[in-house]
Amino acid sequence: MNRAQDFIESYYERFTTALEAFDRAPLPEILRVLERVRRRGGTLWVAGNGGSSSIAEHWVCDATKGTFVSSRPALRAQSLTSNGALLTALANDIAYEEVFRQQLIYFLQPRDAVLLVSSSGNSANVVRACQYAREQGVPTIAFVGFDGGELRRLAEWVVWVPVHNYGMVEDAHQSLMHCLTQYLRVRAEASPGTRKARSATKRRPERGRSPAVVPT
Repeated sequence: MNRAQDFIESYYERFTTALEAFDRAPLPEILRVLERVRRRGGTLWVAGNGGSSSIAEHWVCDATKGTFVSSRPALRAQSLTSNGALLTALANDIAYEEVFRQQLIYFLQPRDAVLLVSSSGNSANVVRACQYAREQGVPTIAFVGFDGGELRRLAEWVVWVPVHNYGMVEDAHQSLMHCLTQYLRVRAEASPGTRKARSATKRRPERGRSPAVVPT
């Protein structure tokens, strides 16, 4: 194999190992937190820096559009990185370390939750946002990598991807976002009263015809 092929094979071998290694045990409880936020009409506040800010923005897209089904509210999600004017005003007038915490001071409600995405787990602005949310008694979720950093210690529910590579950590965090939001969509579709749940209800077979066999 040539050098490029060697690198590609090595990258995906390490990434596969990282995916197999991270602890999935917190995910069901995180899903319960998200479902409770949706049920209570709260907001999921999401934040990150750099590539993690893009994952936060993607969360908002999938959590809003991707979890909506007829007769069921979408999970309301907002990114703390999306308002450029507000973000830069807070960074300029207060400090960059305060840009997420200050927005939570403005907006956070008891029925909300906060999700923080950070590969290192040590970015001061996400750490301070987590501290503030904990002080307010609001559920905190963290996606981290490397050694987990301060955020791993602070957040109530932590998904730690134990690999020392920013790209692989972000790859895994992106997959977590898709997994969780798609589960919320499936749950919403199966809820009583939704169009898909109604269409899945067993119908009486037509006269003279045997009912279809549904695989189990």
